[in-house]
Amino acid sequence: MKRENPFAHIYHACNESDSQKKYENLALFPRYMDIELTNYCNFRCLMCPTGTHTFQREAGFMSDEIYAKILEEIKEYKTPLRFIRWGEPLLHKNFLKYLKMAKEQGILCHLNTNGSLINDEMINKIIDIGLESIKFSFQGIDSEGYRNVRNIDFFDSLIEVIAKLHKARGEKKYPFIHVSTTITSESLERVEAFKEKLSGITDLVSSGRTIFEYVDQSKTKISEEEKERLKRLTAEENFEKRHPECPEVFDKLSINWDGTVTACCADFDNKMLIGDLRKDSLKNIWRCQKMENYRKILAGMHHEKLELCSYCFDYIELQKKA
Repeated sequence: MKRENPFAHIYHACNESDSQKKYENLALFPRYMDIELTNYCNFRCLMCPTGTHTFQREAGFMSDEIYAKILEEIKEYKTPLRFIRWGEPLLHKNFLKYLKMAKEQGILCHLNTNGSLINDEMINKIIDIGLESIKFSFQGIDSEGYRNVRNIDFFDSLIEVIAKLHKARGEKKYPFIHVSTTITSESLERVEAFKEKLSGITDLVSSGRTIFEYVDQSKTKISEEEKERLKRLTAEENFEKRHPECPEVFDKLSINWDGTVTACCADFDNKMLIGDLRKDSLKNIWRCQKMENYRKILAGMHHEKLELCSYCFDYIELQKKA
Protein backbone atom coordinates (compact mmCIF):
# COMPACT_ATOMS: atom_id res chain seq x y z
CA MET A 1 0.00 0.00 0.00
CA LYS A 2 1.47 3.36 -1.03
CA ARG A 3 0.86 5.96 1.66
CA GLU A 4 0.85 9.73 1.27
CA ASN A 5 2.62 11.91 3.80
CA PRO A 6 -0.20 13.54 5.84
CA PHE A 7 1.92 16.68 6.12
CA ALA A 8 2.67 16.82 2.38
CA HIS A 9 0.09 19.50 1.60
CA ILE A 10 1.52 21.69 4.36
CA TYR A 11 5.13 21.23 3.28
CA HIS A 12 4.18 21.87 -0.33
CA ALA A 13 2.59 25.18 0.58
CA CYS A 14 5.54 26.10 2.78
CA ASN A 15 8.09 25.35 0.06
CA GLU A 16 6.59 27.70 -2.50
CA SER A 17 9.52 29.63 -3.90
CA ASP A 18 8.15 33.16 -4.00
CA SER A 19 8.95 34.63 -0.55
CA GLN A 20 7.75 38.08 -1.61
CA LYS A 21 4.34 36.67 -2.53
CA LYS A 22 4.11 34.85 0.80
CA TYR A 23 5.07 38.06 2.59
CA GLU A 24 2.29 39.96 0.86
CA ASN A 25 -0.30 37.22 1.50
CA LEU A 26 0.56 36.20 5.05
CA ALA A 27 -1.77 33.71 6.71
CA LEU A 28 -3.82 34.82 9.72
CA PHE A 29 -2.22 32.08 11.84
CA PRO A 30 0.76 29.73 11.34
CA ARG A 31 0.28 26.74 9.03
CA TYR A 32 1.88 24.53 11.69
CA MET A 33 3.86 24.66 14.96
CA ASP A 34 7.16 23.16 16.04
CA ILE A 35 7.17 22.24 19.73
CA GLU A 36 10.26 21.58 21.82
CA LEU A 37 9.18 19.28 24.64
CA THR A 38 12.77 19.36 25.88
CA ASN A 39 16.22 20.46 24.79
CA TYR A 40 17.86 17.55 26.60
CA CYS A 41 19.11 14.67 24.48
CA ASN A 42 20.52 11.21 25.19
CA PHE A 43 22.89 11.39 22.19
CA ARG A 44 26.10 13.39 21.81
CA CYS A 45 26.09 14.23 18.12
CA LEU A 46 29.07 16.25 16.90
CA MET A 47 27.03 18.46 14.55
CA CYS A 48 24.59 19.52 17.29
CA PRO A 49 24.92 22.29 19.92
CA THR A 50 22.99 20.06 22.32
CA GLY A 51 25.33 17.12 21.85
CA THR A 52 28.48 19.24 22.03
CA HIS A 53 27.15 21.35 24.94
CA THR A 54 27.76 24.63 23.15
CA PHE A 55 24.30 26.17 23.63
CA GLN A 56 23.91 28.85 26.29
CA ARG A 57 20.22 28.75 27.15
CA GLU A 58 18.83 26.77 30.06
CA ALA A 59 17.74 23.17 29.50
CA GLY A 60 14.42 21.83 30.74
CA PHE A 61 11.11 20.15 29.99
CA MET A 62 7.83 21.70 28.86
CA SER A 63 5.22 22.01 31.62
CA ASP A 64 1.65 20.77 31.43
CA GLU A 65 0.46 24.39 31.71
CA ILE A 66 2.39 25.60 28.67
CA TYR A 67 1.37 22.61 26.57
CA ALA A 68 -2.28 23.04 27.54
CA LYS A 69 -2.13 26.70 26.50
CA ILE A 70 -0.70 25.73 23.11
CA LEU A 71 -3.59 23.31 22.54
CA GLU A 72 -6.12 25.90 23.63
CA GLU A 73 -4.76 28.50 21.22
CA ILE A 74 -4.51 26.22 18.18
CA LYS A 75 -7.92 24.63 18.76
CA GLU A 76 -9.75 27.13 16.54
CA TYR A 77 -7.36 26.59 13.62
CA LYS A 78 -6.64 22.84 14.05
CA THR A 79 -2.98 23.77 13.58
CA PRO A 80 -0.77 20.70 13.04
CA LEU A 81 1.98 20.07 15.59
CA ARG A 82 5.49 18.73 15.14
CA PHE A 83 7.29 17.42 18.21
CA ILE A 84 10.81 18.40 17.19
CA ARG A 85 13.59 20.99 17.80
CA TRP A 86 16.71 20.82 20.02
CA GLY A 87 16.25 17.67 22.10
CA GLU A 88 14.84 14.15 22.01
CA PRO A 89 11.04 14.51 22.48
CA LEU A 90 10.65 10.98 23.90
CA LEU A 91 12.71 11.98 26.94
CA HIS A 92 9.65 13.91 28.12
CA LYS A 93 7.75 11.68 30.54
CA ASN A 94 4.40 12.98 29.29
CA PHE A 95 4.96 12.59 25.56
CA LEU A 96 2.28 9.92 25.09
CA LYS A 97 -0.14 11.88 27.27
CA TYR A 98 0.50 15.04 25.23
CA LEU A 99 0.09 13.16 21.97
CA LYS A 100 -3.23 11.75 23.12
CA MET A 101 -4.44 15.21 24.19
CA ALA A 102 -3.68 16.61 20.74
CA LYS A 103 -5.31 13.71 18.93
CA GLU A 104 -8.46 14.04 21.06
CA GLN A 105 -8.63 17.60 19.76
CA GLY A 106 -8.30 16.42 16.15
CA ILE A 107 -4.78 17.81 15.68
CA LEU A 108 -2.46 16.37 13.03
CA CYS A 109 0.79 15.30 14.78
CA HIS A 110 4.35 14.52 13.74
CA LEU A 111 7.32 13.23 15.76
CA ASN A 112 11.04 13.58 15.06
CA THR A 113 13.15 11.09 17.01
CA ASN A 114 16.52 9.37 17.12
CA GLY A 115 14.52 6.19 17.82
CA SER A 116 16.64 4.99 20.73
CA LEU A 117 13.81 5.15 23.30
CA ILE A 118 11.19 3.36 21.22
CA ASN A 119 10.31 -0.11 22.49
CA ASP A 120 7.53 -2.54 21.61
CA GLU A 121 5.10 -0.99 24.11
CA MET A 122 5.63 2.51 22.75
CA ILE A 123 5.24 1.30 19.17
CA ASN A 124 1.81 -0.10 19.99
CA LYS A 125 0.77 3.02 21.87
CA ILE A 126 1.71 5.56 19.19
CA ILE A 127 -0.15 3.45 16.64
CA ASP A 128 -3.21 3.13 18.89
CA ILE A 129 -3.25 6.85 19.77
CA GLY A 130 -3.05 7.74 16.09
CA LEU A 131 0.26 9.52 15.47
CA GLU A 132 0.11 10.44 11.79
CA SER A 133 3.77 10.91 10.99
CA ILE A 134 7.16 9.92 12.40
CA LYS A 135 10.64 10.79 11.15
CA PHE A 136 13.70 8.82 12.25
CA SER A 137 16.91 10.83 12.19
CA PHE A 138 19.88 8.94 10.79
CA GLN A 139 23.43 10.00 10.08
CA GLY A 140 25.40 8.87 7.08
CA ILE A 141 24.54 5.75 5.12
CA ASP A 142 26.35 3.06 7.12
CA SER A 143 27.43 2.20 10.67
CA GLU A 144 30.77 3.98 10.39
CA GLY A 145 29.31 7.23 9.11
CA TYR A 146 26.63 7.14 11.80
CA ARG A 147 29.11 6.46 14.59
CA ASN A 148 31.56 9.14 13.43
CA VAL A 149 29.03 11.93 13.88
CA ARG A 150 26.58 10.56 16.44
CA ASN A 151 29.13 9.04 18.81
CA ILE A 152 27.12 5.86 19.23
CA ASP A 153 26.81 2.56 17.40
CA PHE A 154 23.05 2.56 16.79
CA PHE A 155 22.76 2.36 13.01
CA ASP A 156 21.68 -1.28 12.75
CA SER A 157 19.59 -1.07 15.93
CA LEU A 158 17.68 1.88 14.51
CA ILE A 159 16.88 -0.07 11.37
CA GLU A 160 15.50 -2.83 13.62
CA VAL A 161 13.27 -0.32 15.44
CA ILE A 162 11.90 0.98 12.14
CA ALA A 163 11.26 -2.56 10.90
CA LYS A 164 9.31 -3.35 14.09
CA LEU A 165 7.17 -0.23 13.69
CA HIS A 166 6.54 -1.01 10.05
CA LYS A 167 5.47 -4.55 10.88
CA ALA A 168 3.24 -3.44 13.79
CA ARG A 169 1.55 -0.84 11.60
CA GLY A 170 0.62 -3.48 9.07
CA GLU A 171 -2.26 -2.29 6.90
CA LYS A 172 -3.13 0.66 9.14
CA LYS A 173 -2.88 4.04 7.47
CA TYR A 174 -0.65 5.68 10.09
CA PRO A 175 1.95 6.53 11.11
CA PHE A 176 3.66 7.58 7.90
CA ILE A 177 7.26 6.39 8.34
CA HIS A 178 9.97 8.78 7.15
CA VAL A 179 13.73 8.25 7.42
CA SER A 180 15.96 11.30 7.07
CA THR A 181 19.74 11.13 6.91
CA THR A 182 22.46 13.72 6.46
CA ILE A 183 25.81 13.19 4.81
CA THR A 184 29.22 14.86 4.48
CA SER A 185 31.29 13.36 1.69
CA GLU A 186 29.35 10.20 0.81
CA SER A 187 28.64 9.80 -2.89
CA LEU A 188 25.11 10.31 -4.12
CA GLU A 189 25.25 6.80 -5.58
CA ARG A 190 25.82 5.36 -2.09
CA VAL A 191 22.97 7.49 -0.77
CA GLU A 192 20.65 6.00 -3.38
CA ALA A 193 21.75 2.51 -2.32
CA PHE A 194 20.90 3.40 1.30
CA LYS A 195 17.45 4.60 0.24
CA GLU A 196 16.85 1.39 -1.65
CA LYS A 197 17.94 -0.68 1.36
CA LEU A 198 15.29 0.94 3.58
CA SER A 199 12.54 1.21 0.99
CA GLY A 200 10.79 -1.95 2.17
CA ILE A 201 10.25 -0.67 5.74
CA THR A 202 9.65 3.04 5.11
CA ASP A 203 7.32 5.30 3.17
CA LEU A 204 9.96 7.93 2.43
CA VAL A 205 13.75 8.22 2.71
CA SER A 206 15.32 11.66 2.26
CA SER A 207 18.85 13.00 2.55
CA GLY A 208 20.55 16.34 3.14
CA ARG A 209 23.94 17.76 4.01
CA THR A 210 25.13 17.59 7.60
CA ILE A 211 24.91 21.06 9.09
CA PHE A 212 28.08 21.85 11.03
CA GLU A 213 27.45 25.60 11.15
CA TYR A 214 25.40 25.29 14.34
CA VAL A 215 28.45 24.26 16.37
CA ASP A 216 31.09 26.75 17.53
CA GLN A 217 34.08 24.44 17.42
CA SER A 218 36.08 26.73 19.74
CA LYS A 219 33.53 26.22 22.54
CA THR A 220 32.74 22.52 22.33
CA LYS A 221 32.88 20.51 25.54
CA ILE A 222 34.05 17.31 23.88
CA SER A 223 37.21 15.22 23.92
CA GLU A 224 40.29 16.08 21.86
CA GLU A 225 39.67 13.04 19.67
CA GLU A 226 36.11 14.23 19.01
CA LYS A 227 37.35 17.74 18.18
CA GLU A 228 39.77 16.36 15.61
CA ARG A 229 37.04 14.16 14.14
CA LEU A 230 34.69 17.14 13.91
CA LYS A 231 37.33 19.22 12.14
CA ARG A 232 38.00 16.38 9.70
CA LEU A 233 34.33 15.83 8.92
CA THR A 234 33.77 19.55 8.39
CA ALA A 235 36.74 19.74 6.03
CA GLU A 236 35.52 16.72 4.05
CA GLU A 237 32.12 18.24 3.32
CA ASN A 238 31.85 18.96 -0.40
CA PHE A 239 28.42 20.41 -1.16
CA GLU A 240 27.39 23.74 -2.59
CA LYS A 241 25.87 26.14 -0.06
CA ARG A 242 23.01 28.29 -1.26
CA HIS A 243 20.67 30.43 0.78
CA PRO A 244 17.10 29.11 0.56
CA GLU A 245 13.88 31.04 0.26
CA CYS A 246 12.94 30.86 3.93
CA PRO A 247 9.63 29.11 4.77
CA GLU A 248 10.04 29.61 8.52
CA VAL A 249 8.91 33.17 9.08
CA PHE A 250 5.98 32.90 6.66
CA ASP A 251 4.54 29.56 7.73
CA LYS A 252 5.22 28.53 11.32
CA LEU A 253 6.33 29.31 14.85
CA SER A 254 8.83 27.40 16.96
CA ILE A 255 7.97 27.10 20.65
CA ASN A 256 10.69 26.36 23.20
CA TRP A 257 10.17 24.12 26.22
CA ASP A 258 9.75 27.16 28.51
CA GLY A 259 7.09 28.85 26.37
CA THR A 260 9.34 31.35 24.64
CA VAL A 261 8.75 31.59 20.90
CA THR A 262 11.34 32.03 18.17
CA ALA A 263 11.09 32.91 14.51
CA CYS A 264 13.57 30.24 13.43
CA CYS A 265 13.79 26.47 13.75
CA ALA A 266 17.61 26.76 13.85
CA ASP A 267 17.56 29.15 16.81
CA PHE A 268 19.08 27.01 19.56
CA ASP A 269 20.25 29.97 21.69
CA ASN A 270 17.31 32.40 21.56
CA LYS A 271 18.88 34.83 19.11
CA MET A 272 15.59 35.40 17.25
CA LEU A 273 13.02 35.37 20.05
CA ILE A 274 9.78 37.12 19.19
CA GLY A 275 7.59 36.46 22.23
CA ASP A 276 6.64 34.46 25.28
CA LEU A 277 3.54 32.30 25.42
CA ARG A 278 3.32 32.89 29.17
CA LYS A 279 2.78 36.59 28.52
CA ASP A 280 1.10 36.82 25.14
CA SER A 281 -0.99 34.85 22.64
CA LEU A 282 0.40 32.93 19.69
CA LYS A 283 -1.78 35.00 17.38
CA ASN A 284 -0.26 38.24 18.64
CA ILE A 285 3.25 36.84 18.51
CA TRP A 286 2.69 35.67 14.92
CA ARG A 287 1.90 39.24 13.82
CA CYS A 288 4.31 41.11 16.11
CA GLN A 289 6.55 43.84 14.72
CA LYS A 290 9.76 41.91 15.29
CA MET A 291 8.48 39.00 13.20
CA GLU A 292 7.29 41.43 10.53
CA ASN A 293 10.83 42.86 10.33
CA TYR A 294 12.29 39.38 9.86
CA ARG A 295 9.77 38.67 7.11
CA LYS A 296 10.62 41.85 5.26
CA ILE A 297 14.35 41.07 5.36
CA LEU A 298 13.93 37.48 4.19
CA ALA A 299 11.35 38.31 1.54
CA GLY A 300 14.13 40.37 -0.02
CA MET A 301 16.62 37.47 0.38
CA HIS A 302 18.91 39.58 2.58
CA HIS A 303 20.18 36.68 4.69
CA GLU A 304 23.38 38.57 5.49
CA LYS A 305 21.46 40.99 7.71
CA LEU A 306 20.59 38.30 10.27
CA GLU A 307 23.22 36.26 12.11
CA LEU A 308 21.48 32.87 11.95
CA CYS A 309 20.30 33.40 8.39
CA SER A 310 23.78 34.34 7.18
CA TYR A 311 24.91 30.72 7.51
CA CYS A 312 21.60 29.05 6.65
CA PHE A 313 21.85 27.06 3.44
CA ASP A 314 19.63 24.83 1.34
CA TYR A 315 20.55 21.38 2.60
CA ILE A 316 17.93 19.32 0.77
CA GLU A 317 18.73 19.96 -2.89
CA LEU A 318 22.23 18.51 -2.66
CA GLN A 319 24.71 19.65 -5.26
CA LYS A 320 28.31 18.51 -5.34
CA LYS A 321 31.01 21.13 -5.67
CA ALA A 322 32.67 21.17 -9.06
